[in-house]
Amino acid sequence: MAKVLILGSGGREHALGWKMAQSEQVTEVLFAPGNGGTAVGKGRNIPLDGQVKHWEALAKLIQQEQIALTVVGPEAPLAAGLVDFLQSRGLTRVFGPSQAAAQLEADKFFSYKMMEKLNIPQACGVCCTSMAAAKEAIQTLASGRGIVLKVRGLAGGKGVVVCHTRAEAMERLPLLVDTFGSEILVAERLSGPEFSVFGISDGSRVRLIEIGLQDHKPLYDGDVGPNTGGMGAYGPAPLVSSTMIRHIADSVMTPIVREFKAQGTPYTGFLYAGLILTEQGPKVLEFNVRFGDPECQPTMCLLKDDLYEVLTRSFDVNSAFAKLSFLPGAACCVILSSQGYPGPIKKGLPVSGLDDAAKLPGVQIFHSGTKRVGDRIETAGGRVLSVTAYAPSGLVEATKRAYEAVASISIEGGFHFRTDIAAKAVS
Repeated sequence: MAKVLILGSGGREHALGWKMAQSEQVTEVLFAPGNGGTAVGKGRNIPLDGQVKHWEALAKLIQQEQIALTVVGPEAPLAAGLVDFLQSRGLTRVFGPSQAAAQLEADKFFSYKMMEKLNIPQACGVCCTSMAAAKEAIQTLASGRGIVLKVRGLAGGKGVVVCHTRAEAMERLPLLVDTFGSEILVAERLSGPEFSVFGISDGSRVRLIEIGLQDHKPLYDGDVGPNTGGMGAYGPAPLVSSTMIRHIADSVMTPIVREFKAQGTPYTGFLYAGLILTEQGPKVLEFNVRFGDPECQPTMCLLKDDLYEVLTRSFDVNSAFAKLSFLPGAACCVILSSQGYPGPIKKGLPVSGLDDAAKLPGVQIFHSGTKRVGDRIETAGGRVLSVTAYAPSGLVEATKRAYEAVASISIEGGFHFRTDIAAKAVS
C-alpha cells in the first residue's frame, strides 16, 4: 500500500489526486498545499508549497511519511529545479522533469531553437534580446493575421500576447518589456483550430495519451478578450484523429525526448504539446513540462487505467509501455472564475450549491481557488472551480451536464464563465 504526494493547489492537482485515490494501492493522497476541496476522502492537505524555502521541509515530509510517489503539478517548481533537489536527497520517485529539461517550457528561446534543430513544424520567429530588435522583427513578420509576442521566461500565463495588427504589437511591446524584460520571441501568427496532446515520458520513450483535448484560453465567448490560464476544456476533440496523434508522437514528441536523452538530460514526466492545425498540417505553438490545466480535468474523468500504476511504471525503463485505455464518450470542463479575473478579484466569498452540483450524474467538481473555513467553502483565487462532467453517450450530453452543474453553484455577485465551451465541436 502506498502514499502519494501531489504538489500544487489547482484544479489540475485536485484532478490528479482524485484519480490517484481511486487506486486500490493508494491509502492516502497528500496535497501540498492543496485547496478547499482536496482534504476529503483519502486526501490530506499539508501547509507547504513549491517555493524554494519549503524544499527542505518537503524532503523531510517525503521521508517521514514514506511517500511512494511524488507528482509535481505546476511549472514553477520544475523550472526552479525541485526534482533535481529531491533526487539529490536520494528521493528518486519524483514524477517530473529536471531543471535542464524544464527549459522546454521555461525558456521560449530554448524550445524554439530545439524545434528548429529537430525540424519540428512551428511558426517562423525571431529571438530578440532588445526592444529595437523586437520592433524590427515585428515589421518583418507581421501579416494580415497579425503577430505574436512571447516573453522568454515563465510568466504565469500572461507571457503570450496575440496581436491582430502590426500597430497593436508596437503599442503593446513596451508594456511587455517593462513587465517581463527585453527578451522576446516574435513569431508569425498562425491560423487554424488549436488542440493539445499529452504524453508520459520515462526518459527514452513517450507513452501517448491518445485523445486530443481543446482548451479555451480567451476570457470571453467567441475566443475574444485577454488570455487566461484556461476557461474550459473538453475531449476527445473530434478534429484530432488517432492517425494525427500517432503522427505527432513520431514527428514531435519522440524527437524531443530522444534529443534530451542525447544531451545527457533525460526527460521524464508529463509532456504537453500545444498545436494548431494549419493548412500545411499541425504545427507546435508551445511545449509545457506538466499536465495542462484545465485539460487534465476532463482527461482524468476519461482515463480508465489506474493512474498510480501508470506513473510508477514510468520509473522502470524495462517495463512495457502498454496503450492507455479510456472510457467511451466524452468529458467537458467549465471554469468558474472570480469576477475581475485575470485582473484584481475579491476573495473570501462563500460558495454555495456544491453538494447539489456534485449529485448530478457524471459530474466532478475540482477546486482551485478555494479555501475551507469551518464548514463552508470560500473563494481564494482567480479560477475558482473546474466543473467537469463525463457522459458515455458523448460530448453533447457531457456539455449539457457540465452546464447544469454550473447553474447549481453560486457566489455573491456571480461567477464569470464562458457559455460556449465545446460549442464548436458540438455544432
